[in-house]
Amino acid sequence: MVYVHLLLASVLAAVLASLSPLYWLIAFAALYPLFRLCGLFHHPSRVYALRIEAGLVFVPWFTWQVFSASLDVAKIVLNPRYQVESAVVRVPVHTRDKRLITLLGCLLTLTPGTLALDYRSRTGEMFVHVLDTRSVDSVTAAIGNIERRLMRWVQPLGGEK
Repeated sequence: MVYVHLLLASVLAAVLASLSPLYWLIAFAALYPLFRLCGLFHHPSRVYALRIEAGLVFVPWFTWQVFSASLDVAKIVLNPRYQVESAVVRVPVHTRDKRLITLLGCLLTLTPGTLALDYRSRTGEMFVHVLDTRSVDSVTAAIGNIERRLMRWVQPLGGEK
């Protein structure tokens, strides 16, 4: 579906104005309601539209999480009296798809102050090093939140691809 969307946006931008990035982006956004409406009777269009919506929510949210974590790490580094309580936390991962587990590990490693260390497929647990944690429950909840939002983007109908 993404290829159809890209092709239609390119054609629309070329016909109406030019293939400049601004007009192409406007054409891409203008075609989204068409895919949303087609989703009423065409299942792949519905899944595609839901993925666009979830992606438009996830990317800014995760960008804010990275920015916020950067500020937290800066506070730790700039305050010499701050007592850091680092830990390796065992976090349950609900998905069993190796690609999504890898993506989750990459997102955790991108977030300042965390590093995905290992994943045990038998138990479904990921081991994450956290620079500063006062509560294992808060770390587990935060990582679970990232996983839920990521799954909502990748599998918007709960398990369908």
